[in-house]
Amino acid sequence: MKPYLTVVNTTDKNKCNCVLWARERVPKLPYGLFMLWQKKRIINSQNPKAGSVAIINVGLWGHVAVVTKVGKNHITIREANYRSCKITERHDTPKNLKIVGYFNPNK
Repeated sequence: MKPYLTVVNTTDKNKCNCVLWARERVPKLPYGLFMLWQKKRIINSQNPKAGSVAIINVGLWGHVAVVTKVGKNHITIREANYRSCKITERHDTPKNLKIVGYFNPNK
């Protein structure tokens, strides 16, 4: 499958906040995730699984996304506010997505 980015929703109430959006889908996601270093602190896995939260190294604030599919070399994530106030889906390698680790709520 080729890398892609697509907009899937523009009306979600948390479309402008990646953490709030992800927490609605993964209720065990900890609080206090404002800066990248705080997001990195919750990493408890380097293996993506559907339902895990990807921690993404973009800027001072960082970013989070929910893993929806895991393939042999690529993963699919859904996220809020990667594109300004939109829910998007991206599919690529973890390296190209700048993922530094995962929060697995079942650990």
